Amino acid sequence: MGGPHGTPATKDHLFCTIQTANSQELWKDLGGGFYDYIVVDEAHHAPASSYKGIFEGFSPRILLGLTATPERMDGESILPYFSNRIAAELRLPEALDEKLLCPFQYFGVADPVSVEDDRFWQAGKYNTGALETAYVDDAAQAGKRVRAIIAALDRYQLGNLGRTKGLGFCVSIRHAEFMAEQFTLAGIKSAAVTSQTDDAARKRAVRELQARDEQLRFVFTVDLFNEGLDVPEINTVLFLRPTESLTVFLQQLGRGLRHSAGKDYLQVLDFVAQMHKRYRVDRKFAALLPGVARLPACAAGLLHSP
Repeated sequence: MGGPHGTPATKDHLFCTIQTANSQELWKDLGGGFYDYIVVDEAHHAPASSYKGIFEGFSPRILLGLTATPERMDGESILPYFSNRIAAELRLPEALDEKLLCPFQYFGVADPVSVEDDRFWQAGKYNTGALETAYVDDAAQAGKRVRAIIAALDRYQLGNLGRTKGLGFCVSIRHAEFMAEQFTLAGIKSAAVTSQTDDAARKRAVRELQARDEQLRFVFTVDLFNEGLDVPEINTVLFLRPTESLTVFLQQLGRGLRHSAGKDYLQVLDFVAQMHKRYRVDRKFAALLPGVARLPACAAGLLHSP
């Protein structure tokens, strides 16, 4: 039974967000040894400052971290937070082999807009503003790219666009809004869902994406749905921007890998341009292949037991 304002009457068994734990500084209130067992979901965020209180404030008998994407783009290992112990590991190829995830068809599609120039690269990553200019503001290039994306859908969907339920990952909010507008004008009903979308519109878009009888075909977003979205009906994923982070790439791919009735496979279209020479595209493809050497930080379940 909860107390006033949703405060639990007891904290013996507690489910909460990291933000709530931090705001209430639970370790100060309860003491570092209060919990015997703590499970940290999305444990690849462990190095973030917001997780410091949990890891330093509590000393449970068992600390278990769960993540589907243990490699971090910054190269920092999450293993030290869990005594360098991997409790269990199940990688994407193995999960597919065991039919725990929906199989997928991956197509690298030629992107008519090259992003190899130095103006697209800044501080070790792609420059969002320069990409947005090429994908949205340059009318000739942007229009050509939209036509190429729709043509690729027609080609690879083999006339099944009417049954498509898709997510398109964009470089910015303006790019997501632009893609939704252009697809809708082309007769493919779409919506943009971003951090600026109000809660009611966001929920409506998700409901329509889930419903087979709704005509909404695509939701275009930025990084909003990398985690926490459960729409098994998604059968198409469009990568519409270069993605430097292996974690983000796998998270976004994973939005379409859940099984659903009548869904035989996930269709993935990755629009691959002429890339900047410093872009490590090999890391992205290595994650899709079995038997490839992993980074030291690889794990799906990490265990700390002092």
